[in-house]
Amino acid sequence: MLPEGCLPVWWQNLSFVCTFASLAISGFAITKHFLNYRKPFEQRLAVRIQLLVPIFSITCLAATIIPQVSQLYLDPVREVYEAFVIYTFFSLLTLILGGEHRIITEICLEHVPATHAIPLVGRFLRKIDLSDPADFLMVKRGILQYVWFKPFYCLGSFVCLIWNLPTFETILLVLYNVSVTWSLYNLAIFWKCLYNDLKRFNPWSKFLCVKLIIFASYWQGIVIRILHSLGKLKSDSDVDAGYIYQNGLLCVEMIGFAILHWVAFSWENYTTKNLPQCARFEYLTAIKDCFGCGDLVWDFKSALMGPTYYNYRNFEPLAGSSQMARADSLSRMRRLNQGFRFENRGEQSHWVDYGSISSGNTGKNNVEENHDQLNEWDDGIAKQRYIPTDPNYPVVSDIGSSHRYSSDIDRLRRDVHSRSNLV
Repeated sequence: MLPEGCLPVWWQNLSFVCTFASLAISGFAITKHFLNYRKPFEQRLAVRIQLLVPIFSITCLAATIIPQVSQLYLDPVREVYEAFVIYTFFSLLTLILGGEHRIITEICLEHVPATHAIPLVGRFLRKIDLSDPADFLMVKRGILQYVWFKPFYCLGSFVCLIWNLPTFETILLVLYNVSVTWSLYNLAIFWKCLYNDLKRFNPWSKFLCVKLIIFASYWQGIVIRILHSLGKLKSDSDVDAGYIYQNGLLCVEMIGFAILHWVAFSWENYTTKNLPQCARFEYLTAIKDCFGCGDLVWDFKSALMGPTYYNYRNFEPLAGSSQMARADSLSRMRRLNQGFRFENRGEQSHWVDYGSISSGNTGKNNVEENHDQLNEWDDGIAKQRYIPTDPNYPVVSDIGSSHRYSSDIDRLRRDVHSRSNLV
């Protein structure tokens, strides 16, 4: 029979060692990202995902030492950040494909609308077409709602624990399961629609890093609760032994997760050797950029405002695109109903009552004539940016070392070597 309310001494010591080891591995990997911070839009997301390991390691170790305090005050932090990582992973997938605008106006125009993966019922539901801003917004909101709901769930759980409200706790648990299921389902839809485009970026390692921690924490907890209900794990009135043993297991497992994150989100792709002519942010500036919330505020605001930003005019396909040939596309028909028109055999396009919009070989004069008209319907949020306005944002060129890996120097080295062989 397992001991009551605490880990065995050997397991507790192992938890300490594994926690400090995982913190060292993750800390080193994150520091190397900051020292090679050359793609801020991509690396800030990678670092935010990697922070999941230190947060889990610290909170799990605390749960084995001070379970009452950890359960009340530290676990909500871990759970909220876990939800945030799901959204961050979605943002990373969107970024590596070129951003939302490219996905909607270029990539998904080539795709057939996807059917829902729900057995039987999915055949009768409307297909998902991510070339339609409304459908893309629906998927994005489906993922984000879990991030928005999780803080309220943690607060509600805290209230239920303090005042002992079993009925409210049951309702809250049902809503939580619906929320997490809906979020993961929308992420699966996004994955299904764009899987062929994502394959060349090898996203599976990143996907496993994000999902395995959530999988381990959730399903291990269920197994341990079953063992506890069967009497295999005893607990006294103050301490839940199952809770302690679950966190003790996670402390040991965090070493493996730290190594997986190191490999999946490696900093080596951003070193001087791989990007010899690319400047980097200064170390402190990189930290400031990573932990800044400007991009999150802008993204959340655009998702909440909905059609104000995600409308057909802000996400207009290029004239001559496959949108012309897709007569079966709901996205195409909705754009036409909103006033989008092709002309001159698809070489030009315009919006009815909004003036002509140049999208191809239409001539410079036409572009200049309609520039003022375009601004009339351009929404305010589309003009907002979270990029720093300072054009002299602190960067380091690393010219002293990058020249060694430049293509010109490499070409010169080969030329000298070939000439020496001739002599």
